[in-house]
Amino acid sequence: MGDGDSQLKLGGHGHMTGTVARATARMLEHRRVTRSGVTRISVLVAVAAAVWFGRTDLVGALAGSALLGLVLCCDAVRDRMRANRRDALTLWTVSVAAQLREYVVYVGLAFGAAADGSASAWGWAAGALIALALRDSLLVARTAPPAPAGAKPLVLPAQRRPEGVRVPAPRAGAAGAADPAQARGDSGSARADAAAEGAADPGRTRPPSRALPLPVLARRVLLFGQPTRFLVIAVAATVGDARLVFLSLIVGCAVAITGELVDPSSRGVRR
Repeated sequence: MGDGDSQLKLGGHGHMTGTVARATARMLEHRRVTRSGVTRISVLVAVAAAVWFGRTDLVGALAGSALLGLVLCCDAVRDRMRANRRDALTLWTVSVAAQLREYVVYVGLAFGAAADGSASAWGWAAGALIALALRDSLLVARTAPPAPAGAKPLVLPAQRRPEGVRVPAPRAGAAGAADPAQARGDSGSARADAAAEGAADPGRTRPPSRALPLPVLARRVLLFGQPTRFLVIAVAATVGDARLVFLSLIVGCAVAITGELVDPSSRGVRR
């Protein structure tokens, strides 16, 4: 959940949005607002969006959509806060709150549709929740962290050097020369360390890009993260009703699951 999908930067507009989010983050930090505090604010905003979506009219759809956009702005601000680094408790709180606020929006949509006379609204909502759970389970299962770059390989007992066996000394004239295998190993380790540093800090190896390449952006959209789902909710609620919203969410989750099964290389574009 992180979702990182909320940080799509599209040209100058994305740069301007990032600047506003960074300035807002600095202001909140001066007021001693923590990351967890911003997360709680986003949950309250999502509750307000759910209330507006429960009206099932154009005004409620537009107001709820605007509040969903404000939820994503809270995420962008939280990600740019320097204080209160991402400790385990904060990450867990953010993950739970991100799921909770989306479920609240679903409940608001279903409640409004049921009050408007749609008997199947809760069934569509349950289907959307099941599709979302399947999508999240698959993506989490396929994004297990790799082994650390500096991890030492396991040495079996049969591979250890027997005691009492001496290593032959280097021949005369070659005292200053290094063992070719060792040299290759050292250079390989150096390259691995350099690659690890580049992965940890991409800015060392290439200049920051303000615009995402189209294939990367398309993959992020097909992953159907929470920002994309909120956009689908806003559009579908404006042009249709709650059933269209839930149907669109089910289709989007199905596309994400299919895309992950067919092309698992899309995991590289995740945050």
